[in-house]
This record gives sequence, structure tokens and C-alpha cells, in this order.
Amino acid sequence: MNWVHTVLIAIHATAGGAGLLLAVPVVLAPKRRGRHPVLGRAYAICAALLCASAFGLILSDPGRLIGLAVIGALTAVWVAGGVWIARRRPVIGGRPDAWRLVHLTLMGSSVVSFVTAFAVQITDGNVAAWLVPSVIGSLLIARANARETARQNAPRTAAEPAAAATR
Repeated sequence: MNWVHTVLIAIHATAGGAGLLLAVPVVLAPKRRGRHPVLGRAYAICAALLCASAFGLILSDPGRLIGLAVIGALTAVWVAGGVWIARRRPVIGGRPDAWRLVHLTLMGSSVVSFVTAFAVQITDGNVAAWLVPSVIGSLLIARANARETARQNAPRTAAEPAAAATR
């Protein structure tokens, strides 16, 4: 049983570190075919491995790790939802680009959960580690949503409708 715990820790630390490292280029990459979806898929794989290993680790000490279990469950839901909506691109409220706001919120929330879990781990559960990433992350997500909404509401030139359809 001890070797299983060691393997889970190795998977968890590797996936968490890789996910944190991938988050920045995914966020900064232009939102079109190419780097963003490729890096996004790698991030989603890291998130899946992180969550799966977290659930395995929680079994070893559920009382102490219950908070991280909640973060793991939320992260799994946010990433799965973000990937699903990006692949389906549903028309929401009659707006063909509105799915982007939902995708941004879900995936941004998953990044916040990565940062929160890392901060909680390195500070041994300090209350600020639970709160600060969520507050800052929520503000950044709100700002990004406002920018995306402004971009979607901006008047389009004659050449833009064809380009907008490929986004």
C-alpha cells in the first residue's frame, strides 16, 4: 500500500506542476486554432490526472484532506464543462460567441483551483491560502469576461463576419 501512495504522490505532483506551468501559456495564447487548443488539451489531461490522483490520495486520510477533495471535485467539473462547451460551441441566448464566456469562466476557475490547492499545500492550510487565490482569480476572470463581452459587442467590419465564424 505504501508504494501506491508514493506513485499517487508522484503523479499528483507531476500533473499539478505541469498544469500550473501550462496555465499561463494557455491563457496567453491567441484564442484560435493552433497553440491554444493544443496547450488546452495538455492542461485538461494534467487536470484529469491531478484530480484522479487526488481522489486516490484522499482515501489515505479523508478527514484531513476533505477540503482538497472539494477542490478536486470542483476542478474536475470545471475542466470537463470547459472542454465540453469548447467542443460543442452551443448558441447561448441567441449569441453564437456566448459559449466563450462560459468556457473562460470554467477554465479560469479550474486554474484558480490549481493555484489554491498549491498555496494551501505549501502554507500547510493557512486560511489566506484558501481565500487569496479565489479573490484574485475571481477578479481576473471577471475582467477577462468584461473584455470578451466588449469584444463580442464591438461593431464588425465587412471582412470580420467570415473570421468571426471560425472562432
